[in-house]
Amino acid sequence: MKAKALLVAALSFAAIALYWSPIPLKLGDYILGGYPWVAPEGSRTAMMVLGGFLSAIFLGLTALMFYLSSQAEASGNPEPEEVEDLSW
Repeated sequence: MKAKALLVAALSFAAIALYWSPIPLKLGDYILGGYPWVAPEGSRTAMMVLGGFLSAIFLGLTALMFYLSSQAEASGNPEPEEVEDLSW
């Protein structure tokens, strides 16, 4: 379970780094990353605000995921209680 949480965290950090990277990746007609710096001058502030908002959401959800996965691992697998008699 920890491996899945680490994979999601790594993908989240990669997405944030790709967004904020000043060097965009060009794949054919597509541009990946560097959006605040590629945006037109009038939209640059909006892209910075949007990036900050999305980065905060990604980091918050990643922290919540780690918290919930650690709580699930800490609780373990409780043993079911035995029922003595099921007479009607």
